[in-house]
Amino acid sequence: MEVVGYVDPVSVRPGDRARLAVAAETGTVDVSLVRLGTNAAAGAEVRSRLAGRYAVQPQELASGSAVVVPDAPHLRVGDVLSASFWVLPTLLAAGAQTLMGKRDATGASWTVSTTPDRCVRLEVVDPDGCRGTAVSTRPLDDWTWYLVGAGYDLHARALSLAVHRRADVVHGTIVDDVPVTSWEEGEAPAPGADLPLVIAASAVGDGTRVRTTQHFNGKIARPRLYRALLTPAELQADQGLEARHDATIAAWDFARDVDSRRVVDTSPHRAHGRTVQMPTRAVAGPGWDDTVTGLHDAPDRYDAIHFHDDDLDDAGWEATVEWDVDDDLPSGIYGARIVGAGHEDTVPIVVRPPEGTATAPVLFVAPLFSWLAYGNFRAFQQLEPDPSDAGRYIVDHRLNSLYDRHADGSGVAYASWLRPIVDLRPGHVMRRGTFSGGPTWGPPYGELPHQLSADLDVLRWLDHIGQAVDVVTDLDVHREGAALLDRYRVVVSGTHAEYWSAAMLDALDAYLGTGGRYLYLSGNGLYWVTGVDPDEGHTIEVRRHGAATAAWHTAPGESFLSTTGEQGGTWRWRGRAPQRLVGVGFSAEWASGLAHGCAYERTPASHDPRVAFAFEGIGDDERIGDLPNPVLAHGAAGYELDRADHRLGTPRHALVVATARPRNTEHWQAPVEEQLRPRLRADLTFFETAAGGAVFSTGSVAWAGCLPHAGYDNNVARLTTNVLRRFLDPEPFDSAPIRR
Repeated sequence: MEVVGYVDPVSVRPGDRARLAVAAETGTVDVSLVRLGTNAAAGAEVRSRLAGRYAVQPQELASGSAVVVPDAPHLRVGDVLSASFWVLPTLLAAGAQTLMGKRDATGASWTVSTTPDRCVRLEVVDPDGCRGTAVSTRPLDDWTWYLVGAGYDLHARALSLAVHRRADVVHGTIVDDVPVTSWEEGEAPAPGADLPLVIAASAVGDGTRVRTTQHFNGKIARPRLYRALLTPAELQADQGLEARHDATIAAWDFARDVDSRRVVDTSPHRAHGRTVQMPTRAVAGPGWDDTVTGLHDAPDRYDAIHFHDDDLDDAGWEATVEWDVDDDLPSGIYGARIVGAGHEDTVPIVVRPPEGTATAPVLFVAPLFSWLAYGNFRAFQQLEPDPSDAGRYIVDHRLNSLYDRHADGSGVAYASWLRPIVDLRPGHVMRRGTFSGGPTWGPPYGELPHQLSADLDVLRWLDHIGQAVDVVTDLDVHREGAALLDRYRVVVSGTHAEYWSAAMLDALDAYLGTGGRYLYLSGNGLYWVTGVDPDEGHTIEVRRHGAATAAWHTAPGESFLSTTGEQGGTWRWRGRAPQRLVGVGFSAEWASGLAHGCAYERTPASHDPRVAFAFEGIGDDERIGDLPNPVLAHGAAGYELDRADHRLGTPRHALVVATARPRNTEHWQAPVEEQLRPRLRADLTFFETAAGGAVFSTGSVAWAGCLPHAGYDNNVARLTTNVLRRFLDPEPFDSAPIRR
């Protein structure tokens, strides 16, 4: 992509300041603001202070995580030093990788790293140009814990390097205390800056602008520094959970503050550091064993950090423009359209209503968590490369979604909006063959609108019927709770609202408990337990754990979220199945490029007077959504489906008014949690709540794809509009059915 950008924050109010960061080869770009989700084909341009021509420059996407500790006098190279840490490499084949090191203004430095032939190397350079190296003679193995001790005494020209493999009952312990060492005289190194001490990477730069390089893939635990040349036996003796040696000058405890980017030094010097690019925390350290089932059993056993050379939490781009959101801008989904040298990008921005207000009776909750989870879905490109600019950009820059694995095979647990998310764009479509491994079909049926591009169909429908609507994100619901939802007569979901935090579930529960009306236009929603980074707030976390259909699964013992400390996995296995709130939950997904969606068949319950309002203008025998659909070619029930189940929490008084069952079942599959009793279907479900509210659920990701068919003159649009109109009516729903 020749022009690409991102915005921070994604959700803003009038008067807020947003930063738009753009990378481009051209000297200038033209930026305008367009309103998305209207029936104007390319988005309706609106007047805004954002509009203008701005200078741009290339900006690097520098991925790779590390711990960075600011320079301090006691951390500098000095005449004598020892370092120790536990290390579990996971991708030694990637070549030389730095484990720990420091460089001073004199040019003196020390570095412990892995070598291309999988050994450990200590290199020391003194201010006079003497260079000492020590290299272990036994190669390391991936996914194995080692205790590394390294030290030097410049006066004595002494080096020490020891690598001990952690003992276990199968393999015992291997000790390599006799490395190959050498000293060479050379020219004095060039002076520079006192760079930070870095763990899991090397620091380069001039002191004012520092970046990291030569990133490590794997876990590191209990890094410590000593102002003495300790023997291997002394270093090994001091590898308890707390450093006790008198010469200790730094002892970082990675088990502390795992919900933050802070890295705590427990020594008296308090040389605290910070993680960069969000490595995975709350992971099992060298002291973990199968007697510990989770983070809360023994927090001190989660004293490791898992680093990856493709971690990317904050691109750190310079702002191209800082925009004070126009005071008169109506709530909605907008796009910052960036145009330069014949190329363009449109970056989505959600504008909320002013603080504490509602400017419409209907609220659309944009599923930002799901947008982030699916954003930069590299796995698509690996199955069948996407020739589009976005597809190439994702692959070329090693971007990841929460469905991807890191280069070492471990799952990607964090997703942030502080980076380009190039498939989160108004016109983006998924290619059916790429996702499923089946044949790629040409448009329109081989390219699926999904997430933002599908959600805009809901807003276009509301625009078509002339319904005023406010828009917020689920992050706003997470932060503000039921007080936000309570301002609205009706709340409408996105089309694939899959990722929910506990606070979001609580907010919806409370809203329904006080008479709220919820129009659930999603499938496979309220599914994954999702945490929000409390430190900086722009990152979500998911740990894929337990019986669930998942792109990857957590390592043993690592199913608890670092950001919240709660058990990860699906809400169903936490006792909060989606049926409890919306009546339906995940039951089927398409598994082949040959899968087709299907229509809903009305049930006898659809003739119950309680739900007659929904079927006004619809014939008794009409199949609902028996229509062309860009999602799976045909039918309002497609992609992923939800069903009712009283045992999982569907209210006993709920009415299943229509059901859709795929006919080509060989191209569909039940999720893992359903496979013992597969029921491949979608249920159109309605029920009242005790305070006069109601819920109507479609149980299909594909439902909204049928809304615009024939200019919105179809029974999917008609039924959805009927429900919305009744939900807007202040007349309370009868709560008598609940008591029957």
